[in-house]
Amino acid sequence: MVRLGAALNGEVSDPPIRSLYVLNANPVTSTPNSGLIIEGLKREDLFTVVHDLFMTDTAQYADIVLPATTQLEQVDLHKGYGHRFLQFNHQAIEPLGEARSNWDTMRSLAAALGYDDWWLRQEALEVIQEIFEVTQAYNPLLEGITVERLIAEGTVPLNFDVINPTPFADRHFPTPSGKVELHSEAMTDLGQDPLPVYTPPSEFAGVERGSKLVLMSAAAHHFVSSSLANVPKLMRLEGTPSIDINPDDAAERAINHGDDVIIENERGWCRLRAVVTDDVPPGVAVSVKGQWSRLAPGGRNVNFVTPDALADLGNQATFHSNLVEIRPAEPSDVEAMRWEMVPAD
Repeated sequence: MVRLGAALNGEVSDPPIRSLYVLNANPVTSTPNSGLIIEGLKREDLFTVVHDLFMTDTAQYADIVLPATTQLEQVDLHKGYGHRFLQFNHQAIEPLGEARSNWDTMRSLAAALGYDDWWLRQEALEVIQEIFEVTQAYNPLLEGITVERLIAEGTVPLNFDVINPTPFADRHFPTPSGKVELHSEAMTDLGQDPLPVYTPPSEFAGVERGSKLVLMSAAAHHFVSSSLANVPKLMRLEGTPSIDINPDDAAERAINHGDDVIIENERGWCRLRAVVTDDVPPGVAVSVKGQWSRLAPGGRNVNFVTPDALADLGNQATFHSNLVEIRPAEPSDVEAMRWEMVPAD
């Protein structure tokens, strides 16, 4: 997903990408280099389907939007995320309108494409049962829990009593030697320095920092990435899309607290409200992720400037290795944004 924009614009060409199916994601909002993704989505020869509950930033570029079910309309199994419970989600109502779950949609597509694997005919509850049984065979947290119990009780505590709460209490580490390895041959095998070393991000290579700041896109308090970022109450609690900037950096750029500013680099730009604060060090700016572009000033969010380069280890995203220039917004910027936000025919 990190290189989605590049892939849609020809980086992958054997065979070329002619169709895109999006579910459980909103890449125009949440994936780096949003402008490049939009450029790819506008291709006349790309057929895009988005399966979602909402008309997201990505769904606006779809050829077909398929309505997805809510938790109320399907059975599901919920793992713990920041808590110590496993939960069974009962279906409360029949799906409204033409809404279908991810699983039911995939089964229908598979049947239409001629796939006849037996597991494609399974109901969701059967799949949950199998996943649970296979996982239970190696995960002690599920000891003493059954799907029948989950269905009856809804929420069941995971069995943490079987695990020592102290990490690495046996002093054995998941390394070839079983020890903390300051010199790691595993890193050598990956083509990396076997000793801890600082390597400047490729974004900074050969660049005179000068007027540029490192922009970090932190997590929002009231959204989960882009999920919930279209809920009016949570949008109000999160406040106007903003960027934190150190007083010294603000003074150098004639930026006052509360000013509208333009953040820009070679990838694109966005408009945010300046928050001048000592909470960030000089040379660094911080703006939260997750704002939907079409609900943000100028119809853009911070991912219009984030890089889609891959990290040197693990091919992870490099959201925070992001050099930008920040300047006060001018009246001409406002006029340009007004035209850009006019929806296409």
